[in-house]
Amino acid sequence: MKLSPVYIVLISWIHLIAGQALPLIDSVCLAVQRQRLECQVHRVETADGYRLSVHRIPAPRHPRCASLQLRPFLLMHGLLGSAGDFVTGGRGRSLALELHARCFDVWMGNARGTTYSREHRSLATSDARFWQFSWHEIGIYDLPATVDYVLARTGHRQLHYVGHSQGTTVLLVLLSQRPEYNARFTNAALMAPVAFLKHLSSPPLRLLASDSSGVTMLLNTLGLHELLPATSLTQVGGQYFCSATLPTYALCTLFTSLYVGFSDYPLDRNILPRILQTTPAGMSRRQLQHFGQLINSGQFQQYDYRSPRLNALQYGQATPPSYQLANVRLQLQIFHGTRDVLAIQADVQRLVRELRNSRTQMYQVPGYNHIDFLFAITAPQMVYERIIQQAWQLDATSTAADG
Repeated sequence: MKLSPVYIVLISWIHLIAGQALPLIDSVCLAVQRQRLECQVHRVETADGYRLSVHRIPAPRHPRCASLQLRPFLLMHGLLGSAGDFVTGGRGRSLALELHARCFDVWMGNARGTTYSREHRSLATSDARFWQFSWHEIGIYDLPATVDYVLARTGHRQLHYVGHSQGTTVLLVLLSQRPEYNARFTNAALMAPVAFLKHLSSPPLRLLASDSSGVTMLLNTLGLHELLPATSLTQVGGQYFCSATLPTYALCTLFTSLYVGFSDYPLDRNILPRILQTTPAGMSRRQLQHFGQLINSGQFQQYDYRSPRLNALQYGQATPPSYQLANVRLQLQIFHGTRDVLAIQADVQRLVRELRNSRTQMYQVPGYNHIDFLFAITAPQMVYERIIQQAWQLDATSTAADG
């Protein structure tokens, strides 16, 4: 019996029932304010009506930073994540806080359907139509709306971008489909990039992809369109089940490692409960199904409606088209870990080959799994410093181009 798909679906159903009555806490701003920093929340509406929250940590207000005229950073989370991914570790550990300490204006996106982006101009989250999206729509609607808003608010013509996991996927979607957006990015850092998934070896995710029809049937039976949403139950659950002092802590870390890989850098025993305050942040069933299609097809392509007729209506052809990665024309830093079971080296190398019109620097990080780029104690030295140094160099050499 295949337990993993059933587990995900049932946990989603329990979350919806148990946690829907109580209000959620903005754990992102709490984490930022705990460091005595300013946290802002901006509202952005997409062209198709989704209302997104974008968290911001403004650049420090002192003359040294003001004189530098640095471009802003936009950080985009992965599947089931949120802006919380970039602040959870605290000062000296989290990417957003490291960037702020180096004088950058930091913006953090929240994709549609996640904890802080659950509104629409006309649809409620109880309406199945609200959830009719994949990460494709996040790429062609959410990301450009957020980019345009950040540039308009800051007065810059370009920004720096960092994506993790699905946050890399949506950037590739945007630039493949709307190549004019290349001009709005100075550069981008892709941490644990997800595009080609042919060699993915995460046992639960491989299992989920192998039984996609069974999962779909179960979801239809339960009427579920949203999976693993954040609730008041999940926001406090980490303290009760995954605290370092509890015997269940080992089970929490084992379950996590089965999904993302067994790292050579064990998590700080105190950070897992904090991670679970903001993760999972929810996703649509179609996001999961679309990733499953990439695993099974080995291609980086648009959503397959599993019907030649429906595909033809949507795309003008019987099969979903591949994303045109030749349209991506950016300076890219690509980071992947040797212990990552989602972004496997062979698939990352294929991605680099397909990005033939981009200037790519690929960094292999020994011992890192899929989430070490966010939470490993060594990430500031092994990853973030490279990102910061490149941004500083680019801004120092081309300040005039940004007005």
